[in-house]
Parts: sequence; structure tokens; C-alpha cells
Amino acid sequence: MTSHIPALLLREWMQHKRGWLLTLALPPALFLIILPFGETHGMPDQPLAAGLIVVMATIMVLLVIAALSAAFQLPGLARRDVQDRSIEFWLSLPASNSESLLATLLAHTLLVPLAAVVFGFGIGYGVAAAVVLKSTGVEGLMAVPWGQVSLLAVPAMLRIALGVVLALVWLAPLVLMVMATSAWLKRWSVAAITAVAVITCAILPKVYGFVAIRDWLDVQLAGAWHALLANPQQLASSPAQMASVDSSEAWHWAVADAAHELQALLSWQVASGLAVAALGFYLLILRRRRAG
Repeated sequence: MTSHIPALLLREWMQHKRGWLLTLALPPALFLIILPFGETHGMPDQPLAAGLIVVMATIMVLLVIAALSAAFQLPGLARRDVQDRSIEFWLSLPASNSESLLATLLAHTLLVPLAAVVFGFGIGYGVAAAVVLKSTGVEGLMAVPWGQVSLLAVPAMLRIALGVVLALVWLAPLVLMVMATSAWLKRWSVAAITAVAVITCAILPKVYGFVAIRDWLDVQLAGAWHALLANPQQLASSPAQMASVDSSEAWHWAVADAAHELQALLSWQVASGLAVAALGFYLLILRRRRAG
């Protein structure tokens, strides 16, 4: 059976490309504009550590911005086609409801964050060069071993990219249930989500001692955080240690860390989360069918 997801992903790109490009390009551009007028403090003395820290920081900052942007948009995306009444048009196409929803989720929660990681890795060298030039001058810039920076940054970047995928598995039940709530309750969704959070995480544990839901949520959020980058301290805990790490150690750390987090997915906790995510996805499909 032919999949319509590539065409639906193209729709997402055509509809949101301007916002995505601004989200990724504007922060580093603004930073580079204001850098000459600011001060750089706390940069390590080792040229290798200085370059690597800025490259990795650029990746993480853009990833956080992309994640926050996706979190802000997802509730509205759940009822986008219903609000503008384009739902009739999309339902008339051969693509199924599940394909339409899956393409939206893939684009906003997976592909854009992954693009932020890759773009941050590329633009990070320019940002790092500007920061080093600002803090230590041309001599300091020439002293940075950019080849060694790349040898250490590549495995770390790939580990973060895999971490985005793994973190999404942990966060899937929260993402899909928030979207389902928004699709069904519309303007009341924020109040409903807030009320459920207060009841399950504050009232039930304190008044009745019922902590199962709160603990389950804590484990899901902790799993997502560790999946993104579980143990960076194993690679280096100080600039001096970072400057002494070679590429083989970096690759060994990245592979071992990734294997540990992949193994963590084989748990009842993750299985229960995926079951909740499946329920949320079904509720979204059901709401979409009724809207049509």
C-alpha cells in the first residue's frame, strides 16, 4: 500500500517552513550580532575545550528552542484543520486520518528537533569561532584544533540526535494525551490539563496518599531527560579533562551511553506509556472523524 506520509510532510514544510527557519536561524544570528557589544566570561583556557563547549552549547540551545516551539504549537495543531474547516478537504484525499496525524507529529516533534541538532552542529563552529575570537583574539582562534573539535563533537551530536528519538518515546503519552485533550475540549483544554495535574500531583498524594500517577509521571519525565543525554560526566567533568579526551573515548562513551538508554526502553514503564500514547492517538483519530 502506498504511503501518503511524504506528501503530508511536504504539506507541513510548506505551511510552517518560515516559522521553522526563523526558529533555527534567528537565535544564533542575534547572538552573533550582539556578541561584539558584550563580554565573554568563563571560557576555559584550553583551546580544544573552548571550541567544543560552544559547539555543544549551540546544539543544546537550538534543541531547547525547537522543543519549546513544538510544545507551544502542538495543542493548536490538534484542532488546526477543524478550526479553519479545511478538514473536509483533507478527509476527501486518499490519505487516512492516522497518516495525517502521524505526519504532523513526525514533523513537529521529531524532524524539527533533529534539524535543530544538525543545524546547531553546523552553525556551532561559526559561533565558536566568533566567541573564541572575541575572548582571546586571532591568536586564540588559530590555536583551536578544529579537527579535534569535530572528532569529539560528532559522536556527541549523534548521541544527542538519538536521544531526541528516545526522549520522544518517553514523552509520547504526555504529548498525545495533551493533544487529545486539546482536540476534544478546545478552549477548556488548558483548564482541564491544569486541574488534572493539580489533582494527581498535589491533592491525591497529600490528602489521600495516592502517589501512583505522580510517580509514573516522574519516571516518564526522568526517562526522557536521561534518554536525551544520560551521563555526560562519563566523558569529561571539567575543561581540563575534556581537552585530554581522544576520539576513541568519545565514540566509546556515545555507544555505551546509547546502548544503556536503548536497554532502558525494555521496561513495563515504557510499555505502559506507549499504551497511553496509543489511547491518545486513537482519541485524536476519533475526534477527527467526528469533525468531518
